[in-house]
Amino acid sequence: MSDGIDGIKKINIFIGEIGSGKTEISINFGINIRKDGKSIDIIDLDIYKPYIRLRDLKDKVEKFGVNIVAPPKEISKSDLPLIVHASKRCIYEENKICIYDIGGGENSTFVLRQFPEIKDFDYDIFYVLNVYRPFTRTLKDIEKNIKDIEIASGFSITGLVSNTNLRFETKVENIIEGYLIAKKISEKIKIPIKYVGVKEDLIDKIEDENLKKLILPVKIFIRYPYEVD
Repeated sequence: MSDGIDGIKKINIFIGEIGSGKTEISINFGINIRKDGKSIDIIDLDIYKPYIRLRDLKDKVEKFGVNIVAPPKEISKSDLPLIVHASKRCIYEENKICIYDIGGGENSTFVLRQFPEIKDFDYDIFYVLNVYRPFTRTLKDIEKNIKDIEIASGFSITGLVSNTNLRFETKVENIIEGYLIAKKISEKIKIPIKYVGVKEDLIDKIEDENLKKLILPVKIFIRYPYEVD
């Protein structure tokens, strides 16, 4: 992410398979471009996974200067596919960058059908890939998953985010393995790799010069019950 805010579109959407790390990437993308002084809204559009969503991290993430748009606390756990009115407000506000965190899998990306106006603005749709997750372990599966999500969402993916990791057990070789698989997919489907998610404490251990130019520093916000600080 060497170019900072340069080249960042008005609207940035992160989609991918369940467990690929879309929420962590959305948050860290927002925090990193926030350093350039832009006003950032990160919008929770995960209507599928009721476990850990962006709304659950609101207080923790907003300390870094970005605004989280999500259902209010009193209804955030409702058994309804909530899309709050404020989800579209960012699109029409000048000098604001919108980041949409979409739920995992093709069933979740149908929600983008409710946002046809996005196509009237500059936007990027990033496919987040973790090759250690189910459904995206092989090149054939990844290519199929991308096609399925494009059909479901009604949008064409404009960039790939290699986010292969094993959470706190991630090693540099895991990141490189995922990056090389993402490169093969990129070359086959002609969609560029825009970022490679790298946990902050591993950044200095990356030696590949091409990979270095794509690094999106990742701070882990989501903690599962079996993970302790």
